[in-house]
Amino acid sequence: MASSKVLVTSLRKELAKQADPEVAHGAAAYMRNQFEFFGVKTPLRRELSKELVNQSKDLSERELIALCKTLWSQPEREFQYVACDIFAKNAKRLSPSYVKRDAPWFIKNKSWWDTVDSIRKSIEVVVSANPELKSEMNKWILSTNIWMVRSALIHQLTLGRKTDETLLFKFCEIHAMETEFFIAKAIGWALRSYSYIDPKAVKGFIRKHPELTPLAKREGLKALNRKSAA
Repeated sequence: MASSKVLVTSLRKELAKQADPEVAHGAAAYMRNQFEFFGVKTPLRRELSKELVNQSKDLSERELIALCKTLWSQPEREFQYVACDIFAKNAKRLSPSYVKRDAPWFIKNKSWWDTVDSIRKSIEVVVSANPELKSEMNKWILSTNIWMVRSALIHQLTLGRKTDETLLFKFCEIHAMETEFFIAKAIGWALRSYSYIDPKAVKGFIRKHPELTPLAKREGLKALNRKSAA
């Protein structure tokens, strides 16, 4: 298989051919002009990167991380999205070291909600398969980096009945008074997701923690309030 540099150069050519300045301008503005964009929308980007994402299944974990770091180093945001797709595609074969060593690097570099929330998917899979990694999540929740905290809060987001309720509520309680938007929103998102599984437990948690921010409460109760209004 070709080197990471060759693979990324090839992908760059394909993305450049489909670049749309108008879409790029809108995407950059939406991300507060923090990143450059080709202006290639998600369906087309995934079609153009499909071969690379599929080929990544044949890479060792070390080679996979190297490829994703090369993608991450590119200025255009689409490359980071491709890396996130690669992690999602290979999540079931990633080792605990991915969570301990590699995922934090990707969370802390070129950080914003779009990539952080996408990487969450692979973190959820690896932690779920390796329960001893809950100790790592207990470290992340105390981080001074808001994106590490957000990742810990939402790492169980789609586990449904497999959610560790005690861990979920513990993490939400630790940051109950946090007014930082991306953390408060994550608390609400995590609670809302679990409210589909145990609405009584979520209502009880919110009732017992009046210190929760209005944003966290509103997001946490959103699905329950919608159901009540129906």
